[in-house]
Amino acid sequence: MMKNIRKLNNYIITENTMVIKHFGESTYKSWIYERHTEYLCQQTPEEILDESCKRKGITTYDGRKKAVADVLRSKTKLPIPIEINSHSIFMPTTMKQRDRCDWFSYQYALDIKPSAKGDFFKTIVLTNRKEVDLEITVSTYKKQMQHAGSLIGYFNKKDDIS
Repeated sequence: MMKNIRKLNNYIITENTMVIKHFGESTYKSWIYERHTEYLCQQTPEEILDESCKRKGITTYDGRKKAVADVLRSKTKLPIPIEINSHSIFMPTTMKQRDRCDWFSYQYALDIKPSAKGDFFKTIVLTNRKEVDLEITVSTYKKQMQHAGSLIGYFNKKDDIS
């Protein structure tokens, strides 16, 4: 299984990025699922998000988090928009302070179902029918999908001119 996975020093989120998971090895910190490829990366998921935010929108992860907190009037488990026009919004599975906060893309999440890994995990079904086990509850998944939809609506609405 591991022989087909490419190894990278760093990574920028693309339109093909579906999931960024923490990976427990000492050299590689993230396991990245794209539509047709998987990668191991030396950056943590949070470093990937921060660098992608800077590259795609001239602001940091923290800057986008603050904007999202203002829009959603929430403070925890905030989705992070990378490119709002393409619905590239990444949603955390747990609070960021936890060691195992994984991130999945709104545009590629299709469904959630029970996981064979136990009660604390669920299987996220992606639009390409790939299944990934993540530490997330059904209620958190539903809330994240609603938050992402709200962000898309907020950032894509036309300003009223009076």
